[in-house]
Amino acid sequence: MYLQMEIKSYIPVKIIFGKGCVFNNKEVFKDTGHFPLIITGRSGAKKSGAFDDVINALAGGPYILYDRIEENPKVSAVEDAAMMSKKFNCDYIIAIGGGSALDAAKAIAVLAVTNMSGMDLFSKKIGKALPIIAIPTTSGTGSEVTPYSILTVDEWQTKKSFASEYIFPKYALLDPKYTYSLPADYTISTAFDAASHLFESYFSLKSTNLSQMYSIEGIHSFAKAVNALQIKQFDEQSRNDLMYASMLGGIAISHTGTTAMHALGYSMTYFHKMPHGFSNLYFVKPYFQHMMKHEKDKTKLIIKELGFSDIDTMCDFFLEKMERPVLNQEQCVKYGAIAMIQSSIKATPGNLETEDIVRMYKEAGSL
Repeated sequence: MYLQMEIKSYIPVKIIFGKGCVFNNKEVFKDTGHFPLIITGRSGAKKSGAFDDVINALAGGPYILYDRIEENPKVSAVEDAAMMSKKFNCDYIIAIGGGSALDAAKAIAVLAVTNMSGMDLFSKKIGKALPIIAIPTTSGTGSEVTPYSILTVDEWQTKKSFASEYIFPKYALLDPKYTYSLPADYTISTAFDAASHLFESYFSLKSTNLSQMYSIEGIHSFAKAVNALQIKQFDEQSRNDLMYASMLGGIAISHTGTTAMHALGYSMTYFHKMPHGFSNLYFVKPYFQHMMKHEKDKTKLIIKELGFSDIDTMCDFFLEKMERPVLNQEQCVKYGAIAMIQSSIKATPGNLETEDIVRMYKEAGSL
């Protein structure tokens, strides 16, 4: 088949997916290094059982633990952890947790072996990083298979990403059992993040036949969990389906990046403390209405694959599961200006201008 586009693909992550995969593949730790810095949040890694599995897999080997990563990690936090890595001469990183821990670990991996500051990550070329073993305990970001890290930058009043092939994890160990302890609402918000990755990559102007294959397969897997998301009850199969969808979403955006939905959502997280997945799908209605005008066939395919009859029914499914702040005119204008600095806007079909973005804030904020 002749493809009328150039396709580039580079995913240098060894992916191991399945129950018990951490201990059953304990040789990957010795293969990666001798003295790891373990990056986690304050409690999630231990509650999930992932931390204990890692310690058992290390079989008494030395490690340093940094367990102070907060949700939506700030630049100052990754600088602090990188100093610890340098102090103890750690030679690789084990990241255990949701997207915050994994994204922080990627930034730490760079700062630990360079003289860069945290803010340099967004402007300077990255040439090296410590190797990373990524162990997700949520099904949302897909960060275990991406070259991206997203940090909160207070100076800019938003979240900002940086990318480098050097921050692809060396190994991604995905065990759905680590999500069994997650509360229903947290499971839903992270699942919505995975959904946004799958949707946005599929619509992206950077999408290819290859990336769309990952998106569609991920949407299939997400669709299997729609009923569980609706009734807020999750069994092993639905947890497995969501983690698989999350991973595929990560692979998809590794090829394309995200689009306007993420750019819009950052201000909802920064100013309104909305969980990241909810902040993205807060805009599901204006975003999909926009896509219906510019990518009608793709929009209809997603709605059909998820099992909904029309765009309104699908949007209601997402919106009824979150608390939605009402936005005023001043907020819409301010957030619109912030969103426009994100490069993902340009990857969105339809040549979005500032007035289009402000309109999306108004429409979402008045629902």
